[in-house]
Amino acid sequence: MFPKIITAIPKSGYKLELEFDTKIWKEFSVLPYLNYPVFEPLKNISFFNQVVVKHGTIVWGKEEIIDFDPYTLWTESIEISKSNLVS
Repeated sequence: MFPKIITAIPKSGYKLELEFDTKIWKEFSVLPYLNYPVFEPLKNISFFNQVVVKHGTIVWGKEEIIDFDPYTLWTESIEISKSNLVS
């Protein structure tokens, strides 16, 4: 079982700062996924910034039409120091 996400902060460059329930912060880039049809709506930065944490992962849209597998978020993100977080 992978750690669950408890906080997601959208950043510039289609990146997300994610806090996991282990209190580890990681940065995840959505950029490599934007050419896949299912993720194309995220190219709209306004929509991208509406990321919500649900069910221990991140979702977009009222019907949660876009989400990411927690395994992907955990393994493909880079650990960052909370002190390095910049608004």
